[in-house]
Amino acid sequence: MRAVSETAKLLVCLAITVSLHTSSHYEAPATEHLAQGRLLVLPGIRNTRFHLSGFMNSAQRQLPNFDISVETWGLPLMGILNLRAEQRNLESAQRIAAEITAWRGSHPEQLFYLMGYSGGGGIAALILQFLPDDIAIDRLILIAPAISPEFPLARHAADHVNEFVANYASQRDIQVGWGTRTFGTIDRRYGISAGHSGFSQRFEQLAQWNWSTEDRSIGHRGNHVAYLSRRWQRVDLLPALDPGRSHAELVSYWALRR
Repeated sequence: MRAVSETAKLLVCLAITVSLHTSSHYEAPATEHLAQGRLLVLPGIRNTRFHLSGFMNSAQRQLPNFDISVETWGLPLMGILNLRAEQRNLESAQRIAAEITAWRGSHPEQLFYLMGYSGGGGIAALILQFLPDDIAIDRLILIAPAISPEFPLARHAADHVNEFVANYASQRDIQVGWGTRTFGTIDRRYGISAGHSGFSQRFEQLAQWNWSTEDRSIGHRGNHVAYLSRRWQRVDLLPALDPGRSHAELVSYWALRR
């Protein structure tokens, strides 16, 4: 009976994800950019790619000259185990940092955007601390990151992010609220995460997005899977990947939209 119950829960989650992928897109078209670079996306703690397919298609249309890929950092479907695997996660962060360093060495003039969702957001933050002193990415995009609010992102971003860090958070998100209080964050703290309430230290490079009830109209109801809404991504996430939009312009756009 327990196995049947767990299977039923999984099917419900998959149904929600599929419905979010197939929801109608926002009317305003994304701007296509000719800038060259790479967008590396790190998935959530289940380390699956399929739930990001809709976003990947949208990102590729907006950034046709970018190499866009998803890189897993843990074991497939082993959610809580991946979250708690501190040593392996540090090793994954080091490995990806080495890959970024090698890429930057051969593409010094191109843009590099690093994005992480949920547990992948925590790994993305960890990666910064393993980059060499002379290596920087251009943007860090954290979507409901399962990392503690006290993580010293300001210091690492100052050294290793050229433009800005965008952090998306919602206090209605159970996974990065109750979930990280119960099972811990990627950096092994027990409490609400930066994906719930933001980072404790605000800094000049940070563009902080916080969910509000107004976001329901664009397909985001404040929960963890709502970040997979194609409508919401088009309105509030893809602008953070616009090479022509500065930190100040992004923050201003979010404020004016509401």
